[in-house]
Amino acid sequence: PFWPSRSVAGPPAPTPPLAWRSDVAMGTRDGFQPCMMDTGAAAPMPRWERNLVMVAFFVHVVDISLDLLVVLLFLTHMCWGFFFGAAGVIFWAWLVSSLYISFGGGSPAPGDIDDGGMADRLPQFLLNFAQVQIFVEAYRCVFHNADTDYFHTLRLMEAILESAPNALVQLYALVIWAAAPGAPAGAAALLRLSVLASFVSVGLGLAMWEQK
Repeated sequence: PFWPSRSVAGPPAPTPPLAWRSDVAMGTRDGFQPCMMDTGAAAPMPRWERNLVMVAFFVHVVDISLDLLVVLLFLTHMCWGFFFGAAGVIFWAWLVSSLYISFGGGSPAPGDIDDGGMADRLPQFLLNFAQVQIFVEAYRCVFHNADTDYFHTLRLMEAILESAPNALVQLYALVIWAAAPGAPAGAAALLRLSVLASFVSVGLGLAMWEQK
């Protein structure tokens, strides 16, 4: 008689080890690559954000340089009222922003694990007052993929405390002094350029803060 043949089943395939299955599931071999949270690496900064930091830093340097040139212009022509007004705004802005960053809301709370005390806060105050800190922050953001929050804070402080008040002082000097007969040549052009840079600095500082 014809008997149907039976298929002889072999031994069951060995179950892959748990570690191997987890590796495949995580995508460390074939398939999807692990995400940034799996590897623990920081996500790279987008190109548009890096370019925005570079543009904001350039505007910052141009604005402060023009403000200092305007102060030197007032000093050279002995316009003491405008000189003390513009220089006072710059000194006040740098002092207030440095105190805020070093001792106020921008610094760790006293007793916090990240608080280094006066030994860390005083050098930070001096660096920020000398406008060195923003160079450091821009370098860290562009070349070391650092967080941009601190850079945005420094830019906003400069825009509100220095650029906006100095624009008012320079506009007043442009109308009262530079437009009068006998005004030095080039004074009006320098004041117009400085006011324009201040407007750009304020707008860019507020826009970057909203984007953050």
